[in-house]
Amino acid sequence: MIAAAGRSRTGESSARFARVSVVGLYVGCVVGANWLAEHVGAVGVGFGLDAAAAVYVAGPVLVIRDWVQRLAGLRTSLLAIVAGTALSYLAAGPAIATASAVSFAVSELLDAAAYSVVVRRRGLVVAVLCSGIIGVAVDSLLFPAIAFASVALMPGHLLGKAYGVLAGTIVTIVIRRRR
Repeated sequence: MIAAAGRSRTGESSARFARVSVVGLYVGCVVGANWLAEHVGAVGVGFGLDAAAAVYVAGPVLVIRDWVQRLAGLRTSLLAIVAGTALSYLAAGPAIATASAVSFAVSELLDAAAYSVVVRRRGLVVAVLCSGIIGVAVDSLLFPAIAFASVALMPGHLLGKAYGVLAGTIVTIVIRRRR
């Protein structure tokens, strides 16, 4: 009986650690993406396209948010979106932070809504992919339009963030198969 109670507490501890870790990773990536957008600028993403360096973090962020919702719940996910948005102002100047806050909040809320619907109907992997695609499309349109008053970087943003969503979906598949 005592051994079972110990295992239960260890399981709770592990689950709590996983929740805290994924929320921390999520918020850290959001802030990191804004820092990259502000301090690194445009980078090549392939096929002759450029995008803000943040795309290499912004794509995975969409998948990590899905994991926050899965492990910690929708309420915690929404609080993490607010925290990431607010902390963005510490990592970047007003133009980048404002563009990020608007595009991030809109894309992440739509991502959360899509994930919530699709995960019940089609399962985790399809939900991660579908919600990520929605987030990529919305964020890739809004961010460059607001930050740079141009959509010239939009194709690069779409591609760069799609890499991250695809990678995150593959990681999700691997994790699901291990369980």
